[in-house]
Amino acid sequence: MNGAIPTIYVNLITIMLSLGLMALMFKLKRKDTIEKKIFIILLVHTTFWALLYIFSAYGTRRVIPFGKTGMLLLDTLLEVVLTSTALIWFVYVDYRIFHSPDHLRRDMKIMILPFVLVLLLNAINLFTGILVWYDDDLVCHETNLYLVCDGARLLYFVGSLVYLQWHKRRNRRMQFFSAKSFFIPLMFYVLLYYFTPFATSALGFTIGLTLIYVQDINRLCYQDTETGFYNRLYLTDLRRRIEQGRYELNSALVYELAEGDREKMAELITEQLPQDSDTVRFGKDRVVTLAGVKDRSPLKMLSEDVEMSFEKAGFGVMVTPLLRKKKETPVEFLDRIVEKDL
Repeated sequence: MNGAIPTIYVNLITIMLSLGLMALMFKLKRKDTIEKKIFIILLVHTTFWALLYIFSAYGTRRVIPFGKTGMLLLDTLLEVVLTSTALIWFVYVDYRIFHSPDHLRRDMKIMILPFVLVLLLNAINLFTGILVWYDDDLVCHETNLYLVCDGARLLYFVGSLVYLQWHKRRNRRMQFFSAKSFFIPLMFYVLLYYFTPFATSALGFTIGLTLIYVQDINRLCYQDTETGFYNRLYLTDLRRRIEQGRYELNSALVYELAEGDREKMAELITEQLPQDSDTVRFGKDRVVTLAGVKDRSPLKMLSEDVEMSFEKAGFGVMVTPLLRKKKETPVEFLDRIVEKDL
């Protein structure tokens, strides 16, 4: 029972935090419902994770039926929950990058392999004890092979960070999503998990999800609710990044929208845009894409692609390509767009 009482208190806090965050997520109005659902599933898994830690802390014959067999089944369930949560986290990161269920389905066969390995090892462990086993006093003993399970989870967590950071370099739309806010509490969990008897990993994960929720709230402040594009408030942050040389602005596409479904029009525009562009809605009928394209030819092709996609969908749009003048700085170009409101 060493560390049992602190473990129970820590995980009760985790459950309350997860349930509170879940309630906030249900109230949050988000354009992308799939992303919201994946996030809620992560919270459900974390709550279950914390509950299993509480049961495990009370690992006695009086509380856990069937003695060693019951503890081994509980431990197996915990392993499955831990690894499936890590898998869902990777799925969440993948979807945040591409916002594509089709892309997710194509990659799922590769993503699921570490989880299948852990599942297989734990199934074998029920009969052989190759990972963990319990003595007559219900004390858990781990073998060296258990490191494979830890490695599979770290593959998901560390892999998702590398995956995210790689795509953030090429996709400015990922700027409001930082996995670092997740890995700080995760590292905190690793230190406590290996150097103290307290089970704190669920709390570390929940803190990380809370920080990501805060990031999402910050992102929503800069978004137009109807189209999902940035609003004019975003231009203040954009101007600062241009002044610091962290944003390349050489061209723009101006869309004059006719009457129609704005949400569908936003999807048509997004499908044609380069990943290193930002799109801002300036008014009811005017949308502007700010890009780093330096030549008029590819800019013209982009405008034609957008017009063609609108024509096929039965909507009307007039697209005007703009190129930064030779003696004009990026900040002056942005000011010209904003001040004249095109």
